[in-house]
Formats: sequence, structure tokens, C-alpha cells
Amino acid sequence: MHVFDSRYPFAPGAQPVPPAPMEQYLAVQSLMGTTRTVVVAPSSYGLDNRSTLDGLAALGAEGRAVVSLAPGATDAELAELHAAGVRGVRLNLARGQSTPFDTLAPIARRIAPLGWHVQLMLTPQQLVAHGDALAVVGVSLVIDHMARIPQDGGVDSPAYTVLRRLVDAGNTWVKLSLASSAQLLGTSREEVLHTLGRQLVVSSTGRLVWGSDWPHVLSTLEGTPQPADEDMLALLLDWASAEAQRREILADTPAALYGFAAV
Repeated sequence: MHVFDSRYPFAPGAQPVPPAPMEQYLAVQSLMGTTRTVVVAPSSYGLDNRSTLDGLAALGAEGRAVVSLAPGATDAELAELHAAGVRGVRLNLARGQSTPFDTLAPIARRIAPLGWHVQLMLTPQQLVAHGDALAVVGVSLVIDHMARIPQDGGVDSPAYTVLRRLVDAGNTWVKLSLASSAQLLGTSREEVLHTLGRQLVVSSTGRLVWGSDWPHVLSTLEGTPQPADEDMLALLLDWASAEAQRREILADTPAALYGFAAV
């Protein structure tokens, strides 16, 4: 999820997003019944992590964060972020230019000693174009929003082949969060989304995490209806119908990936 705090200015050129404070998310979390939270730096703030870190501080031991980062961050800055609960760096290649692809390798070298991962938001075409480089990046990868593969034909997309290769190599995780894929719900292409989700659950349960994507920024920016958070969770529970699958995706895998205590 993301936190948007009106005290902090958006990056130049970023489209404004309504405030979305942690207090509001905690009410959503109570409705869904989850207890742990990963706050992800939104592209709207560029490399300014203050809103994200404030949200992380409000969560205490039940929170972790994924931040934006410049390759020139100092060792002291990285150590401070780690102590606060940061466990990854986000690169948004699909929207925003604060962390372009050529920063991936130097960022990976900086964060590898900390055991952090890189979370990538990218298009299916970008996944195909960079697949070989991603296979040798040297740190764990989390592919955000299923790389928008549902909009590109799902399991028939060339990007799905690349995703499978990365996941099967053992260094890549996939986030089952919809973002703009929610637009497929209620359309003739909805089954493409369900087929992909179920296939990932069957083939890659130990490499999956779930994300609410609250407060659904892409829906706000693109003017599409806001999905209901409980519906997004219900969708996951439909794809992962077995209790063991649900526990793996919602508890065990994120505990290992983000450094939460085992439950």
C-alpha cells in the first residue's frame, strides 16, 4: 500500500493524488483482517521517502517499507533505512523517471549486503526487453502488479514466458496486486486475468505475495472506478482456494521476504 501525506510536495510533473493517511488505511486493514503492512514508496514523490517512512514509523514492528533510492545513497543512510524497517527499493519503469532502468545494477550492488530486494513496476514489453539483464542482477526481484501481463494476453503473453523463467530460476517473486488490471473485471477479458492468477498460484505459490494496492492510485489517475479492497482480497482467496496456498502467500512468503517474524 501507499501513504500520501499532504505535508509533502509531489515531484515535479507528478499528477496530484488525494491524501491517503495511514489512519485511513488502518480502517481498511481492520475490514480485511490483515495485521502486517508493507508501505511502498509511490512514484508521485520521486526520491522523497518522507511520507513512506512516516507511515512505516506509525506501524511499529508490524510494518516494513520499500523505498525509492538513488545509487549515491550513503552507507549511513542505508543503515538508517534498514533499522527503520526498509527491506527493498522500488523502480517504477512504467510510470515516472526517478529511477530508470540503468540505475538497477548500481542500486543492486548497494543493497545486496543488506539482503534487500528490488521491486519492479514495468510493462510486459519492458519485461521481455530486460529479461536477460534481470536474470543476472544479483539481488532478489519482486515483479509488481503481475507486470500487467493480464492486459497483454495473460498466459499467452510473451512476457509470461519471461516471468516464468525468472520465477523458476529461484530469485524472483510476483506480487498479486491488480492496479490497472482491475479494469478487466466485468469485461470480456476478465477470464484472462483469472486464468493467469490461478496458474501462478498453482505453479509458484512459494514465490507470490499479495498487495492491496491501496489507495488504488492508477484508478484515481486514470478516472476508472475504485475497486473495493475486500473484493481484491476475495479475488485472491478465489485463486488460492486451498488453506496451504493462502498461508504461503499471505503469511509465510512475505514473512521471509520482508523479514517479519514467523507466525
